[in-house]
Amino acid sequence: MFTLLGSPLAPLTLASLVLLAIAVDARHDRHRPLWLRLGVRIAVFAVLTWLMRLAVGSPVAPRLPVDVPGERIWAQLVEIGWWMVGARVAVGIVRFVVVVENRPRETRIVSDLLAGAIYIATALSVINFVFGVPIAGLVATSGVVAIIFGLALQSTLSDVFSGIAVGLEHAYKPGDLLWVEGGIEGQVLQINWRSTQIATPHNSVAIVPNSVIAKSRLENRSAPTPTRGITVTVNTHPSVDPGRCVAALDAAVQACRLPLSQPQPTIDCVGLKGDGVAYEISFIVRASDEIAAARTEMLTQMHRHLRHAGISLGVSGVAVAPSASVPTLVELMAESELFGPLSADQRELLAEHFVAISLERGETLIREGEMPDALFLLAAGTVELTRGEGTGRRVLLRASPGESVGMISLITGVAWVATARALTPVAAYRLDKAGFATVLRSSPSLASSLEAQAQRGLAWLRCEAAAHEEDQMDKPDLLLARLRQFLRRLNG
Repeated sequence: MFTLLGSPLAPLTLASLVLLAIAVDARHDRHRPLWLRLGVRIAVFAVLTWLMRLAVGSPVAPRLPVDVPGERIWAQLVEIGWWMVGARVAVGIVRFVVVVENRPRETRIVSDLLAGAIYIATALSVINFVFGVPIAGLVATSGVVAIIFGLALQSTLSDVFSGIAVGLEHAYKPGDLLWVEGGIEGQVLQINWRSTQIATPHNSVAIVPNSVIAKSRLENRSAPTPTRGITVTVNTHPSVDPGRCVAALDAAVQACRLPLSQPQPTIDCVGLKGDGVAYEISFIVRASDEIAAARTEMLTQMHRHLRHAGISLGVSGVAVAPSASVPTLVELMAESELFGPLSADQRELLAEHFVAISLERGETLIREGEMPDALFLLAAGTVELTRGEGTGRRVLLRASPGESVGMISLITGVAWVATARALTPVAAYRLDKAGFATVLRSSPSLASSLEAQAQRGLAWLRCEAAAHEEDQMDKPDLLLARLRQFLRRLNG
C-alpha cells in the first residue's frame, strides 16, 4: 500500500514532519498578517492532503493498516492532525472574510462562534472517520447535555446571543460615542462575548451586558457624523412681543462662535402661557466634547442680549413676573470693560458726547485698513469683526452689547486691521474723535485713568485685542507710547 520511493512509511513520516513543523511554528504564526497566515495554512494543508492520499488513500475514507498495531495508531494520529489543520484553514477563511468585509464586531463574536462550530464538527468527524465510531448516539446524548448546560447558563447565553444579534445590525463599533437608555454614555472601548465596555465621562468604565444592550434604546452619537445637536430652552416675560424676543435671540445666536454655521441654528416659539413664552434654540456643534462649552456660550449670550433688550425671563408658575428695563447709556458704560473702571462723574461726562445710532443687518461700522474717527459702544445686536476677503476671510471676534469697537485705532492713530459689520440690526452709541478730545481737555483726570488702564495690560481693550493681536499686542510698549502721545496731544 505504501509505495512512495519504495518505502511504505515515507508518506506518514513526511506528514508527521509537516505536523511537527506546524506545531513548532505555531508561536510565530500568530504574529503574521492574517492574509499570510491563511496562505501558509492552505499551502501546508494541500501538501499534507497529498501525503495522506499516498499514505491512506482518501482522508475521509482512510485505509488504515491492520497488520502492525503501532503503525495503525501512528496513521490515526496523522489523520487527526490532518483534520485539525483543515479546521484551522476553515477558521482562517472565516476570519479573513470578516476582515475583508470590515466587520470588526463579528471578528470577536460571530467569527468565534463559527470557529467553535467548525472545531466541534471536526471533533465529530475524527470520531466517525478516523476511529469508525458511529456518532448518531453521541449527537443525541450531546443534545441532552446541551439542554442541561443551556438551562444552567441561561443568563450568559442570553448575553452571548444578544451580542451576536446586535452585532449583525452594525449598531456601533469600538470608538463610537454610545448612549444607552438609563443614562450611560461614553466611548465604546471593547465588545466581547458577554458585554460591551463603555468609557464614561467620569473616568470610569461601564460594563453593560449585551442582553441589556439588545433590550435598550441606543443612540450612536458618532454616526453618521460626530456632530451633535443641542437644544436650549428659554422662557420670556409673557407681555413681551415674540418678535422682539426672536430678534434678541437671533443676535445672541449670531454672537456665538462654537455652533456650526451650517446647518443654521433655529429659533422656534414652542409655548405661549400665562407665565411666559417658551423658545427653543437648536444648533449643531462639531463633536461631543464641545457640548458643554457651546451650551454655556449660548446661554451666556442669550442672557446678555435679552437683558440689554429689556426683556425679562418668565418665572414658572408666576403669571406676572418682574419686567426688565433697557439699560441706560450710563448703566451700559458702567458695565462696560472699557468705561467701567472710570468714576461715575467721568462716565456721565463722556455720556454727554455719545450719539445714539442704529444700523441695519449688513451695514459696516469700520472697514479694514481705514482710519476710524469714532468708537462705538454696542447697546443691542451683534457686530462681527473679520479680516481678509473671500476664501481668506477670517472671523476674529463677535461683539455683543456692552462691548466697544474702534477704541485702539481712535487712540493710537493706526489703521483698523479688521472690518466691523452688523450681523443683526444693531443699536449703538457713537463717540467721535472731536467729542472724545473735548472731554479729555476738560477732565485731565480722565486721561490719567485711561493711561492707568493701559498700564494694567490694556484690559479694557479686550474687544479689539483679538483683531490686533498680531500687529499690536506683541508690542504693548509701543501701544502705550502712542496712547501717551495721543493724550498729550489732546491736552497740550
